[in-house]
Amino acid sequence: MIKLAEKQLNHQFWQLDGDLTRENDLSIIPQAPCDKGCVIDISLAEVGRIDTAGLAYLIKLKQHFASKQIQTNFIHYGENLRKLAELYDVAEIVGITE
Repeated sequence: MIKLAEKQLNHQFWQLDGDLTRENDLSIIPQAPCDKGCVIDISLAEVGRIDTAGLAYLIKLKQHFASKQIQTNFIHYGENLRKLAELYDVAEIVGITE
């Protein structure tokens, strides 16, 4: 069962719900809602727990869409994600800055 739910609220805003942990299926990459050159803001406000598998998933999303020339921005993320990204020195890759 997939606990992580992706909701396409409009063509340039997504919201991830649930936990981003190794216990969940983090292999799903949603289809891009727009062509190359667009920007997708992904809200993490409803994400509960996040571990290194979840962090890797966010990097995978960013790289996947970048290969299609689509920019992704993670917004409304919690302090836990910021600390985890800084701990693994990937905050810049994920786009999490203060």
